[in-house]
Amino acid sequence: MTRILPILVLALLFSCQESENPKNCGVANPIEDLPWLKEGIKSTIELNLVDYFYLVQGTYNGATVFTFLNCCPFCRFVPQILDCEGNVITNASINDVTNQKVIWRPATSVCN
Repeated sequence: MTRILPILVLALLFSCQESENPKNCGVANPIEDLPWLKEGIKSTIELNLVDYFYLVQGTYNGATVFTFLNCCPFCRFVPQILDCEGNVITNASINDVTNQKVIWRPATSVCN
């Protein structure tokens, strides 16, 4: 569980440039084109629990957002909703995010 915190910290430290298109964060491929998101995925891969994590993209208040979710049966985890710059959106829950779609999942994932 203590290994999850560094992922979230890394996600907050990295930022992308100003978005031209708020729907897609101004990039064609967020996984490759948003450095903070790419680093968050890299950090997640390095965890022993990587098979339980995946990345969801959705919409919150008309803007694109991201969150790392998991299906880990023994983890206590509160997902954080992140904007295009990797900033945590406070007072938002995953239930507030619409149009959710999985945009990254490890090949060895046990999550459906």
